[in-house]
Amino acid sequence: MESVTPLFNHSDQDESVSRSGKTWEPSDYESLVEGIRQGLELPALATRLGRSTNVVAVRLRRLLPLAQRDCLFDQVLPALRLALADSGYDWRAEMLLTPPPAPIIHQEVIRTGLDGLSDDQVITVAYALLASGGREEGDLLDQLHERLENEGLMERLIGMRAQRAVRSSPFSIDEDSAWAHASYWVRGRSSYYSWQRRRRSEPGW
Repeated sequence: MESVTPLFNHSDQDESVSRSGKTWEPSDYESLVEGIRQGLELPALATRLGRSTNVVAVRLRRLLPLAQRDCLFDQVLPALRLALADSGYDWRAEMLLTPPPAPIIHQEVIRTGLDGLSDDQVITVAYALLASGGREEGDLLDQLHERLENEGLMERLIGMRAQRAVRSSPFSIDEDSAWAHASYWVRGRSSYYSWQRRRRSEPGW
């Protein structure tokens, strides 16, 4: 019976990752530094430590001076060899340093046009447009209508109309009547303008 030659040497594979997933000990870092000083490249360092090259690459970057940790991948080992060539370089202390947190950037949103108006300004503009009653004013009022409804500003607009009607009328007007008149003045006109806008957009208008 013919023997089957395995495609891979499992014993070699197991040896190269024998410490994969295990906690890094101080001796691991010392062995890593020693290997760097001996001129070993990343694959040889990974084999020496029994860990994957990706994991070792991350640890190599942590050994670098804090200011150099964002360097390109292919510059990590050369920069680390240069740092370790300095007898005064304390790689143990350097590993304990962490980069400062990223600054919090507050982006100010500047709104322009109708979106830049405050609620009070929207109500004042809508009132003036309703009072004008022109065609162009109706187009602009139609743009404000959704905001007035969605943000609960329609009731405030009606209240403004009711208060002004009571103050300007030579006759005594009770609150309910003033509110009913103001509600029709606001909602009736805004609905009419919306209807006109839809009608003008129809073919043949």
